[in-house]
Amino acid sequence: MLWIAGVAGLLLVGGIMPLAIRVWNSLGRKDGEVSLRKVHVGEIPRVGGFVLILGFGLVLISGLAGTTELSATQALFSISPITGVLVGALMCGLIGLYDDLVGARARYKLLVQILAALLAVGFGLRWYALEALLLWFGLGEPLSYGLATASTALFLVVGVNAINLMDGLDGLAGGICAIGYSVVLLSAILHGTAAVAVGWIAAAALGSVLGFLVHNRHPARVFMGDAGSYFLGFLLPSLLLFVYPVRDRVPIIIVSIPLMVMALPLFDMTLAVLRRYVRGQPIFAGDADHIHHRMLARGVPHARVVSVLWFSTAMFSALAYLNVIGVGGWWTLGGTVVAMVVAAVLLGYHNLLRKLPAFSGEGMLGLRDRRRLVMDLLAAIDGLAEQGSRPDERDVDRWIRLAPDVLPILRHLGVPGFEIRRGTATLAGAGQHEEAWAWLSLPLPGTGGAELRLSLAVRLPDLQPEQLMLIERVVSLLAGADIAARHGQSESVASAASSGVHAQGSASG
Repeated sequence: MLWIAGVAGLLLVGGIMPLAIRVWNSLGRKDGEVSLRKVHVGEIPRVGGFVLILGFGLVLISGLAGTTELSATQALFSISPITGVLVGALMCGLIGLYDDLVGARARYKLLVQILAALLAVGFGLRWYALEALLLWFGLGEPLSYGLATASTALFLVVGVNAINLMDGLDGLAGGICAIGYSVVLLSAILHGTAAVAVGWIAAAALGSVLGFLVHNRHPARVFMGDAGSYFLGFLLPSLLLFVYPVRDRVPIIIVSIPLMVMALPLFDMTLAVLRRYVRGQPIFAGDADHIHHRMLARGVPHARVVSVLWFSTAMFSALAYLNVIGVGGWWTLGGTVVAMVVAAVLLGYHNLLRKLPAFSGEGMLGLRDRRRLVMDLLAAIDGLAEQGSRPDERDVDRWIRLAPDVLPILRHLGVPGFEIRRGTATLAGAGQHEEAWAWLSLPLPGTGGAELRLSLAVRLPDLQPEQLMLIERVVSLLAGADIAARHGQSESVASAASSGVHAQGSASG
């Protein structure tokens, strides 16, 4: 009967999605994000996550109300780990939906994720394999229990954000989650009646994600938004903690099963945290240097990047499933680690510590000096943002006031001048444009159609990740206080540098 849950989820989500897209568009919801990391063109509705949660919920309610294996288990009618998982996933989905509709600061979203994880743990969810591993190392029962409990909550929060960070290309995060739910479902089928509730939930989630992917494949008609990535990102690692081998194995092999399924998102997130720290960037500020960005930068087509990363996730998940059926062992775990190291080297992440040219193109900067420069520029931009708008100050007046302070920051980034235009009228600006080889035009949302035009002294592909991040901060500052307060606090759904570049005279370089 598990297949019924999967098919129902696919048909519900796939069938409801076109109507939801029309309703979203009719409400005039606009993608007002300012980002050099966008790869999509036009207004793509972010209603996919809401529909996905709705379809999943309907399938689950139908399973509980009917005469199914799920209703017979009574697993969701009491305080149980499964109930905690579902409530926690719903909490994450709702804060994500609020962010999609209204906007929420990263600290509040993180707080809800932590509360959801603590609730799931409070309802009895535990990483038993990790506790067994700690006992195996001789840490003692009280300490092992405490560390395993804390690690369970941490794994759930990390999982939410790891999946969210992977939601950068059409179908990427959805496909990774679908593969993960497949592992959970296959494991539940192996264990029979002992895992009916987990199997039903995994089947419903898998079907719902596949229904979403019908409309999210490249070129996507809809995005899942934070609602979808947070919901799926909490549900997947939670369900993976219920996956265990058919026979006893060494504790570290059992612990590796959820980690191997989540290997790609966790690997990408680890690299993101490390590189942002090394570069002096805020940990929660988005950048254009994820695995999929680097593949795109090397000329790999969008659809092929997604296919390669899907295949990689499927390979790691297959290795994890070999551990479930008792075939795999140390070689599957070792193979995963070796593959991660090789991938990091091939993508050039080992070059993070090398010296690079200064942003203005003059001289070389070591790691410490570059980090200090980035942090100083960030402090300057944030200081201007904290000043806010003055009472009854028009946008034009604010731009004219900020222009002298913004120009030195942009010059440090290799941008000798800028101007703000609405139509053919120049409203504000500063600097010299003779050194520029091209204009980079970026819309300023919420300003009545104004756009920021940056005169570039370097080629757009030569902009370093730190420059892109700092330029986005400047754009957000000029767009207004509300947008600046939210921008840069969380990872964007869209990614990669592809805003319009308009040639000025003859391009050199």
